[in-house]
Amino acid sequence: MNPRVSLVIPTYKRQADLRECLRSVFDLESLPYEVIVVDSNSRDGTEELKNSFPIKFISTEEKRGHPSAMNLGISLANGDIVAFLDDDVVVCKEWLDEIVEPYADGNVGGVGGRVIPYGRSKNFHVPIGRSDVGKVFPTGLVIGNFDIPLHRQIKVDSFIGCNMSFRRELLSKIGGFDENYAGYCYRDETDLCIRIRRLGHMLIYNPKAIVWHKYKGKHSSQWSYWYVRNHVYFYFKNLFAQHRLGFPMFLYSMFMPPREYVLKSGMKIKVEPTLLLNVLKGFYDGYETWKSYAN
Repeated sequence: MNPRVSLVIPTYKRQADLRECLRSVFDLESLPYEVIVVDSNSRDGTEELKNSFPIKFISTEEKRGHPSAMNLGISLANGDIVAFLDDDVVVCKEWLDEIVEPYADGNVGGVGGRVIPYGRSKNFHVPIGRSDVGKVFPTGLVIGNFDIPLHRQIKVDSFIGCNMSFRRELLSKIGGFDENYAGYCYRDETDLCIRIRRLGHMLIYNPKAIVWHKYKGKHSSQWSYWYVRNHVYFYFKNLFAQHRLGFPMFLYSMFMPPREYVLKSGMKIKVEPTLLLNVLKGFYDGYETWKSYAN
């Protein structure tokens, strides 16, 4: 018997995008056991969608951080598998079947899929020199490459948050997402993936589980502080103790990542007067957050 899948979609002020996402979900060849939408008090008509789709709609009184919204969704889920989508994706018709199929292996703890920019064909990807997919290096460098159209499923270290799933019992065992990740919540899914793998379970990337993402890109003026803050916290929490001598390489890979990786990420670097201050404050706050966590 196929496992039951609870689908969790956190949302905030994206009523039109969420409507298109839900239309694609309810047009799947196989439907989820339940769809849970966690809305952070959008006040843009998002709540009206519960009258158009058979969803569990949870509206909080204030804007929740992304990890908090995900954890609320997990707490309400009744399925064997909990899958997560961003509110601005559209899924392919086979998405749920492709997410579920690898779970036939009891050692699989999570399954993630391919992400293509919205409006592009299934053949589209941005070629770069690295062929790694979902790879986490001891230096803290994380390579995504989740648009690569591989011809087989592979084991990975991490998923991209807009298209991933996990066994619910494992999410409960590790306590869900770490709510210390804040702002843009960069690295919260990578952190969770590492903790699932440390339980001894595999993470599988299935390139046939496709979503199209309305990716907006990143701007350094908005992103630099949260990028540094969350990445520093992630590194000290998960990698530093095992690779202390690699700390200089962590600094190098964070501030001088591979050029093609930056281009593929969509980061638009603008040297602004506040950039250095954002970086330094992000580093300090990330380290202090880790110290508080460690104590």
